[in-house]
Amino acid sequence: MKDIRIKDLVTFRRLSERRRSTFINNLQKEKIAKEKEESSGGDYWVRSISALNNAFRENDNRFITDKITDVINDYNPKLDKGTKVKYDRNLQILYNYEDFDFRSVTPSEEIEILSKARKSGVIEIAALSLKVETHHIYTFASGEKNYLGALLFAAQKDGYDPSELGIFAEAIFNFLEANYGAKYIVHPSFVKVVGVMTHGIVDYQMVLNGELPSIILSTIENIKNLNNI
Repeated sequence: MKDIRIKDLVTFRRLSERRRSTFINNLQKEKIAKEKEESSGGDYWVRSISALNNAFRENDNRFITDKITDVINDYNPKLDKGTKVKYDRNLQILYNYEDFDFRSVTPSEEIEILSKARKSGVIEIAALSLKVETHHIYTFASGEKNYLGALLFAAQKDGYDPSELGIFAEAIFNFLEANYGAKYIVHPSFVKVVGVMTHGIVDYQMVLNGELPSIILSTIENIKNLNNI
């Protein structure tokens, strides 16, 4: 079976039992399209997500207001319906975060973003390979200890509910532990996922505290059972 994206886990959980089997068979045969428009940072959402990423990186909301102007300037009545809807959805996200405090999702203003850090890769959980990505990895100090945090802006047309965002947070925490745990303490409260369609913000500490269910392992076991792994 190919590496499974975290988005695939969410999709799997949303399906009926019968459709789950078909979905897994298609994954195994590698027939599932990558669906850029549904990804957390694909082409469909590139205008809004890129602006959010720049605004977070530089702590400057002008990237969002500038992108709003760009999208409005590119909008014209001759665009096909699908493109108009795409522009409208990206504008909706941009307007929603025009005044957002991007340091409200970090421990303080004093963070160091690791721009060259590896932000995606494959990890193995319960003998299943998961493809994990995040948009930002940063370090911060507290006392004499160096911590690691991460942030992902997750977009999907119908949005993600908190438990689904928690799947992303749990996967990212495991990815960070596997790749950076020898050098940094990964801080679960600052492994955050922002659901840009629903305005939801979750972190891995919420999973540890039981505020959100830990559902990666149960989802993986369901996939393995259907696939006879």
